[in-house]
Amino acid sequence: MLQQTGIGIIISDLSASYQSAILPLGFFIAALMRTAQGSATVAMITAIGILSGLGSSADLAFHPVYLALVIGCGSKVIPWMNDSGFWIVTQMSGMKEHETFRFFSVLLAVMGFSGLIAVMILANLFPFV
Repeated sequence: MLQQTGIGIIISDLSASYQSAILPLGFFIAALMRTAQGSATVAMITAIGILSGLGSSADLAFHPVYLALVIGCGSKVIPWMNDSGFWIVTQMSGMKEHETFRFFSVLLAVMGFSGLIAVMILANLFPFV
């Protein structure tokens, strides 16, 4: 479906002039997909499919591994009730749902956003192109 829409080509064309926005874009696509349907794996695969036009290092100002890292970080944020990991943590820890939101979800959001910041800094310091 992603190939038929041509969204990868559109994003690839836009990325030529907005290199600094590619990493946050990958992060937020993965975060949006994780929030919408609950699976981190599906969020990562969908984000990679959308951004697949940027996969070659000739198109990027940094190594493609940095893009993969921010997609992984984006797949961590906003776990909630449609996520099986949310329920595993809730049941195994003995917490109530609101406690899991308060602690687990906030913790994963902090982990995801701090990972985004760290990867953006590393991509600027060590682009490996």
